[in-house]
Amino acid sequence: MEVKRSMMPYRRNIQHGFTVIEVMLATVIASILVTAVYQTFHSQQRSYLMQSGTAAMQQNLRGGMYLLNAELRSAGYNPMKTMTNYVSFVTGFPAPNNQFAINYDTNHSTVAFTLDTNGNGVIDPSSNEQIAYRFNNATKTLERFNATQANPANKWEVVATNIDAVYFAYFDQNNNPPNPPTDLAKIRQIEVSLLARMEKRDDKYTDTIVYKNKNGDNLCPATTCPNGYFGDHYHRSLLTTRIQLRNRG
Repeated sequence: MEVKRSMMPYRRNIQHGFTVIEVMLATVIASILVTAVYQTFHSQQRSYLMQSGTAAMQQNLRGGMYLLNAELRSAGYNPMKTMTNYVSFVTGFPAPNNQFAINYDTNHSTVAFTLDTNGNGVIDPSSNEQIAYRFNNATKTLERFNATQANPANKWEVVATNIDAVYFAYFDQNNNPPNPPTDLAKIRQIEVSLLARMEKRDDKYTDTIVYKNKNGDNLCPATTCPNGYFGDHYHRSLLTTRIQLRNRG
């Protein structure tokens, strides 16, 4: 029996692929694309975190200033006009609230005052008729003295966190500092400065700003800022306002 052979030509088994150069080029292009995508994502994430941190810092700053503004305007409140010293700024409170003493000539981070909320002509030590604010440098907070707290350890309550400076500047009716500075009866205006910082640091930023209030006082003391500025990696925001006292003698 005769075997017929196929008339189809013989085909070689040829396999197609990539050369080493093509693989290297593809790897380089892919790496560039991945790097670009990562950098875009990282940049957007950093921008989001910065915006979120700035918003939180501003809210914290404005909240503390709002409370300070509202209560300082009411210093010396005396609806029945039974007290002779309407603007009642004090260096301290009598017992049982005698926890501090303020020298207004040297201490610009603490203020204390009284008001007669019920109009009985007496400052009640167990009510909100004795008010004080201070800057706690150890905890970086603005604190308010709450006389209604029975436990002495709990009388200072946190009003705002991440605060780097609090400065109270005092002025008389002629817009000049009281002379002498310890003459509290001459106080008619208070310039309040609050310096807040973001909760998280930014390693790509260095704060070299010299923060001053409108009176030119440096808010960063030499013990904290040897060069006059912080020099760390925190973004900060300064808010300063002049408060006109309502209750004038």
